[in-house]
Amino acid sequence: MHKRRRPKHLRFWLWLAVVAIVALAVAWPKGQRADGFEPILGLADTLVPGEIVVDFRDNVDSPSALSLFQSLGLNGLELGSPSVNTGRLFIVKSPLAAFASTLARLRGDSRIEAVEPQRLFHAYGAPNDPRYSEQWNFKRIGMEKAWDVTRGKGVVVAVIDTGVAFEKDSKCYLARDFGETKFTDPYDFVSKDKHPTDDNGHGTHVAGTIAESTNNGEGVAGIAYEATIMPIKVLTREGSGRMSDVAAGIRYAADHGADVINMSLGAPFADSVTRAACKYAYDKGVVIVCAAGNSGREGVGYPAAYPECIAVSAVGPKGDLTPYSSWGKEVSIAAPGGDKSLGEEFGILQNTYVWRGGESQEDGYFGFQGTSMASPHVAGVAALIISTGIHDPAEVKAVLERSASPKGPKAKYGAGELNAAAAVAAGVAGAGGAKGKGWLIFACAGIAALATAMFRRKDSLAPLAAGAAVAVGIILPDIIQGMAGFGSGWNLLGHSAIVPAYLFFCESDSASERKWYGLLALGVGIHLVRDLFTASVPFFSGLDLGAMAWLWANIGVAGLAFLRGVAVRR
Repeated sequence: MHKRRRPKHLRFWLWLAVVAIVALAVAWPKGQRADGFEPILGLADTLVPGEIVVDFRDNVDSPSALSLFQSLGLNGLELGSPSVNTGRLFIVKSPLAAFASTLARLRGDSRIEAVEPQRLFHAYGAPNDPRYSEQWNFKRIGMEKAWDVTRGKGVVVAVIDTGVAFEKDSKCYLARDFGETKFTDPYDFVSKDKHPTDDNGHGTHVAGTIAESTNNGEGVAGIAYEATIMPIKVLTREGSGRMSDVAAGIRYAADHGADVINMSLGAPFADSVTRAACKYAYDKGVVIVCAAGNSGREGVGYPAAYPECIAVSAVGPKGDLTPYSSWGKEVSIAAPGGDKSLGEEFGILQNTYVWRGGESQEDGYFGFQGTSMASPHVAGVAALIISTGIHDPAEVKAVLERSASPKGPKAKYGAGELNAAAAVAAGVAGAGGAKGKGWLIFACAGIAALATAMFRRKDSLAPLAAGAAVAVGIILPDIIQGMAGFGSGWNLLGHSAIVPAYLFFCESDSASERKWYGLLALGVGIHLVRDLFTASVPFFSGLDLGAMAWLWANIGVAGLAFLRGVAVRR
């Protein structure tokens, strides 16, 4: 007797259901971890340990709710009363060791409408520093929303400059608003010791923009104020330094664990020594951010113009390029640098030592301007991005560029104006995507193997080859972006199913070839599904209506090519 086979249309719909379920399960942004706390958002400090908020359905009375808690060995505190009309809201407390199991049991009860770990709500990140209101530049780049996600904890930013007023003894200085800022591995390449005190004021001001002590009731704020500064002195009191010291400082930072290097310095000519140092640091995974220069004309200085570096031009309070900013094709992004031609209040305000008449100094708050002030804005936001889980310098640069507020022309503004809030959001989404990509490839290999088993014909592909075809489709958009660059039209084309669909529908008469193109289209489609559900859109400024239309259209094209491919006969 022949074993009865399922109808082909049934097998088709079973296969389609498997693809949809597995692809969505892998691509969908992950929610809570097993312990009930958020995965990567840096918001664990907003949760109240051991407290759970329980919202019963409206038809459940208080005695029934309290009876449930008693059966679970919990004490429940009702919020309000029926006259206050809070709904059936209760707070229960659970030992941390049993927190996850308690949360799961409550979520499994049909009488309960919603259960969440207790968390604190805050006004959007405005710090208590009394002069923060004067930092127009922080408001312009959306710092308060960025701070609600991360403040850069655990990231090391090397400030290669005139030094930093970070210590206090008979020969060194501690600026008044750096008492809570963390420092590591200082070095002075001018004096050849470990005390790179700032005898100019420039380096301290730069370090302040990155990580000045914040929420300490003093002065102003810093962008990544929980990050750690690595003070490296390569410039003298006069603000100049030797090429050899700059190159040595770059290598020192890379060798001592810096995640980001900020260089608010430069020269008009390229040199192989500094370039080699930048390449050394970049290859070790360091993000290098540099001021474009203050020439007021076309021509980006060095090291900013090296491909390993992120060149930053300067904008004023209205987002327009400042009169002093250098510009050119190497500019990656623009950031606030101050424009005091519009008034003293439109400088970049930070704490520093200002030296007067050689030996006397003043510890205060001063508004500086220059691309030197724009660069640390980007370095600070890069530190925030890294703290979300993205570490590769190319990926950090891509996040900065794709999250920037679009402006033109490109030679003056690069990808646009720095947007800290959007950059951090993109960093969180990108980190989730990077972490999930390996599992995604394994899942797709399994899907392809299952497809081959279910559609076993003479021209079926081997499972391993089918899985490889899907995996290539998944990583192909990233490969094209890496080769062509973020702003290239090839990047837009790479993030679409047009090419494999064109090959499928127009260029192939072979059933075997169509299966290959269909599987390739499936991989691209899965990549686009993940972009859609993580709001990580590499070719638009955000997940707006146009981006969603593009993604859905191409996901549909990819699905059609795949389904036609697996169903095709010789």
